[in-house]
Amino acid sequence: MTAFSNQSCALAVGGLLALTACSNTPSQQTLQTVRGEANPTDKAQRTITNFTPALRCMDELMFKKGTRDVTLMMEELRDSTGRVQISTRDMMTSAVSEMTRRSRAVRLSVFGSDQQNLAQLLQQAQKNSVFQVVPEFNVRGTVSQLDEDVKRSSASFGLQIQELFGLRLASETRFSVLAFDAAVVRTDTFTLVPGVTSKNTTVLARRDSSAGDGQARIQSAGTVFAFSSGRSEGTSGAARNMVELAVIELVGKLIKAPYWQCLGIDDSHPEVQREIEDWFLGMDEAERTVYLKTRLRERGYFDGALDASTTPAFNTALQAYRSALGLAAAAAPVDLPFFTRLITRAVPTGPFGVLPRTSAATANATAPTASEPTPTAAAAQTVSATANTPPAAAAPALPTAHLQLKAAGSAVQLNLQLKGAEGAYVYCYAQDPASGSVRRIFPNRFATDPRVNANRGVALPGRGAFKLAPQHQYACVLAPREVYGALPPQLRWGDFEDIRLTDFDAIRDRFAEASGLPVVLLRPQP
Repeated sequence: MTAFSNQSCALAVGGLLALTACSNTPSQQTLQTVRGEANPTDKAQRTITNFTPALRCMDELMFKKGTRDVTLMMEELRDSTGRVQISTRDMMTSAVSEMTRRSRAVRLSVFGSDQQNLAQLLQQAQKNSVFQVVPEFNVRGTVSQLDEDVKRSSASFGLQIQELFGLRLASETRFSVLAFDAAVVRTDTFTLVPGVTSKNTTVLARRDSSAGDGQARIQSAGTVFAFSSGRSEGTSGAARNMVELAVIELVGKLIKAPYWQCLGIDDSHPEVQREIEDWFLGMDEAERTVYLKTRLRERGYFDGALDASTTPAFNTALQAYRSALGLAAAAAPVDLPFFTRLITRAVPTGPFGVLPRTSAATANATAPTASEPTPTAAAAQTVSATANTPPAAAAPALPTAHLQLKAAGSAVQLNLQLKGAEGAYVYCYAQDPASGSVRRIFPNRFATDPRVNANRGVALPGRGAFKLAPQHQYACVLAPREVYGALPPQLRWGDFEDIRLTDFDAIRDRFAEASGLPVVLLRPQP
């Protein structure tokens, strides 16, 4: 009887424990409810500011323009007020990264007081590097102003019914001012680049004495950008918007591109007109000619070197562009109205920008020598003309070229000489035999124009602040037209950056496939 009772009791207790365990198992809905109550704001979200579309617009603009090798370094962006606890430099780094997704036009080198160890490590590593190059420009900036409660407005309403009941409703709004200033300095001379600055002020409206509720406005170039400043963002969200606006302004002014169009500002805005006028009057005749040639060549109306000479080909290109803009031909020098239209208005691609892009051009794979005929343009390179696309201009014959490698102390010098009636567009590369990495060494941040005129040459490194190692292998690609805009992404990457192609033949093939024109691969000859 006792044994039976003990057994029964054990079974009963076991069943009770089983039931208790089942009843204590929380449902999935209960778990989600508990988690939601414990962590009501635990969801991470990607930060998309009001200027994210503008950053992508700038990326597209630089990609279409073929902008390359804009090299920047950035100092510690300080908070002069001591009251804005944010990492301005990291915000600017993210903005530059967002603005160069496709174009890779701007390369930013970050250096700050908290990266001394990394800087020393890089300095030690570069002692064995042949490409000891520094960025061309330096960005300086600071959170320069924070004036809290510069204006306060309040309103209240009260109601008292004898001594039994009282009611008071009140509302208060406080206004604060946050400012960010930035400028660009040349690293070789430590001098400011005139006009390349950003001065933005944000006015924050904080209602009901809260820390961040309300609206914010960025005032820049006479234009007000309004955006929401939520409770969780406060001054940090306002600062991020200002930094992203500053990046757009600084790069746009540096490359003299219509950045305001990405910000939704009309070309007729007085401050925009003043900006264009400053660009026009701030150039001397030689600088203006180079700028005009650059823009005309980008759009396919000019085929020549970006120098200060006013050649007949340049004058013909100007007249063709005037016609594309719907303007009458003019013999007078370039004036401000034409300069304004050149910057702000889009026109159809000119004849030099139309490439046949046929695969037949890959047959021209060897370098011409003095005893071999120079390859000529492929036959029947005709592109049907449409209302917006003119026929392609016939590609000129490539000149005879000679590439030579000479000793220059502990380094070497690469010399290219062209002989013939026509020039060519030259792209030179260096390969490290140990790692196999291939890098573009010409054109570069020191010599930006790939065009080499007839019976001229190129000497590398030239005035560039870098060295060529004798153990590296070198080669140059010659093309009859500027084909940079049609090249695959890795060949559009920055100078001295590993393009991740295995050999020079692969580079030549990419040039030929992208352009549809005969190209030549040159290797150093004795």
